[in-house]
Amino acid sequence: MAALAVSISERSVVLGEHVIPGRWLRDHGDDIDSRNPDSKQRLTDTFGIDPQIAPAAVHIDGAWLSVDWSDGVRTGHDLDRLLAVASSRRSLWPRAGAGFTLPAGVDLWDSPAEATWFDFGVLDDDAAWTEALDHLRRFGWAAFDGAELGEEPTVRLAERIGYPRASIFGTVWNMNSGSFEHQDSAYESFALDVHTDGTYSHDGPGTIVFAQQLKTGEGGDSVLVDGFAAARDFQAQNPEAADLLTRYAVTAHYVEPGVHLVAERPPLRVDEHGTLVQVSFNNYDRSPVLPDEGLVDDVIDAYNGFRAVFNDVSRALVHPWQPGRVLVFDNWRCFHGRTGFSGERQFKGCYTNHEDLEGAYRVAGLI
Repeated sequence: MAALAVSISERSVVLGEHVIPGRWLRDHGDDIDSRNPDSKQRLTDTFGIDPQIAPAAVHIDGAWLSVDWSDGVRTGHDLDRLLAVASSRRSLWPRAGAGFTLPAGVDLWDSPAEATWFDFGVLDDDAAWTEALDHLRRFGWAAFDGAELGEEPTVRLAERIGYPRASIFGTVWNMNSGSFEHQDSAYESFALDVHTDGTYSHDGPGTIVFAQQLKTGEGGDSVLVDGFAAARDFQAQNPEAADLLTRYAVTAHYVEPGVHLVAERPPLRVDEHGTLVQVSFNNYDRSPVLPDEGLVDDVIDAYNGFRAVFNDVSRALVHPWQPGRVLVFDNWRCFHGRTGFSGERQFKGCYTNHEDLEGAYRVAGLI
């Protein structure tokens, strides 16, 4: 790499002709403390970064930029990658209208009561299944008790909706704590922030099915949040920021040996009628994309602001687990996460497509 001038200007780092805002750069380190070197998932506490963060010192060593920050942290950055991002800043998507409306026929929840459990036997009774399916349609999730262990109940539930969707994880996958089958945070034991799956897929999974197989130790409860209710409240609090999140596409990635997936869409995706159809947010898998000059603070504030709304613990519906319990939820509507845990935690899981979920509603006469 030819010699590249680097300097500090106010709260930014200047690389040649590119001015990189420090607030953005602090969140996009390539060092091992900022980003998992294998999965490329983010390790930085995005939401704890001081908006007034400033670089204190910068240094280039070959193709590596080191930055010392005013909070005492040092980050490292791959210069080729950073310059490529800086050369392709992201503009807002055009839209005919502003803001969004919410889908008809859904029951929004933001202070949930204890979960309602259906007996897994409802799958064998069309009328009872329709009642459970209507619960899924209205609230975005349905929980079942009394399933047998093994793969078959997961497949049966998926086939009541459509069919199990094949992905890089397989068709029906094992999610076992401590497994190194995939380089993903889902296989760890620490708490996971609520998020949506498949932000790196052009067509994100429509539903997710989890079936508990084994549980020892403490913790490991699943957490659900109504993303549509959070979007409604965020729009009421800050309509300009909410509208921005319908126009700014966030890029995400999934990386492991032999796999490198990339896709993008706005965190709040609306259809041609201005109706909110999908929430999409996974900070672990978010890729580095630099907004146009003048948009950086607005985009970061909107992104962080929406997260502050849906990450409020008072919104969390907690699903305690034991073997034989199954949970299905709409991945286009519900954020999901988990509490940290000890011991072993094993699941069977699968995805289905959203068009099949919508089709199941139509066949049952629910929409």
